Amino acid sequence: MQVTVKFFATYREVVGRRELKVELEDGATLRDLRGVIYASHPRLKGFEETMLLAVNQELADPGAPLRDGDEVALLPPVSGGTPLIEVQRKAIDVESVVDAVHRLDAGAVVLFLGTVRADPGVKALDYEVYRPMAVKKMEGLRSAAKEKFRVTEIAMVHRTGRLPLGETSVAIACSAPHRQEAFRACEWAMDELKKIVPVWKAEK
Repeated sequence: MQVTVKFFATYREVVGRRELKVELEDGATLRDLRGVIYASHPRLKGFEETMLLAVNQELADPGAPLRDGDEVALLPPVSGGTPLIEVQRKAIDVESVVDAVHRLDAGAVVLFLGTVRADPGVKALDYEVYRPMAVKKMEGLRSAAKEKFRVTEIAMVHRTGRLPLGETSVAIACSAPHRQEAFRACEWAMDELKKIVPVWKAEK
């Protein structure tokens, strides 16, 4: 069988390509696939402890079986029909993010903006995103936040590409009947986004 393997951020630099087609025996697992890749790119094995694996845009364990035609992604640890769940290169329209969550039955709207900070030696940040998986994970966070915090609505937009100092890289808006729920949901969503949504940044 044949699977497509995609590489991101540091792993892409090690391999020198964005993706590879790999032939495997029927019944092979993700662990078997890693072994094949390590044989031709041994430097990747040094990242194994923190490496995330995804099959068809869903995180998976090394023992997961593979099937012909699967898309596998090797992901470094992560640091994009629903209202404004998006990953995009263009600037974020903050007003449209807020408008997406505004409801007559919501007494509070909380907006969080993440911006490129002027750390020493940093002139810009490059953001790389595995977009299909990122959008799916962000949609999952939206559903989870609505259930967990009883918020009325939530919108998330993340930038990709090179952003200069002061530029908005991510926007999250939450509406809820009361401000406490909106604040808690917005903070939780940002924390979870940094954990599970495949977005990486590099200083320039």
